[in-house]
Amino acid sequence: IAEALMLRSTQNPSIEIDVSTSSEPLQVAITAGGIAMNAIDKRNNDKDDTSEKFTMEESQVVSGRVVGVVMRMRELEELLVG
Repeated sequence: IAEALMLRSTQNPSIEIDVSTSSEPLQVAITAGGIAMNAIDKRNNDKDDTSEKFTMEESQVVSGRVVGVVMRMRELEELLVG
């Protein structure tokens, strides 16, 4: 989620991380899923022995939650600010 927020703050039009009139929700979901999978892979490949690798089910749950938050990011932001 932090990486998605960082990418969103760059306001790079080639990175579709925010649902708007110029970006399709499916493309945003695909981008968010990629961000989630990269973070999971990074964690699983981390050399730190104190944390266990995610199982496939855990990876799917984390990915789904990241995608859900990214898809609702603008709505959540309005709730927090408003």
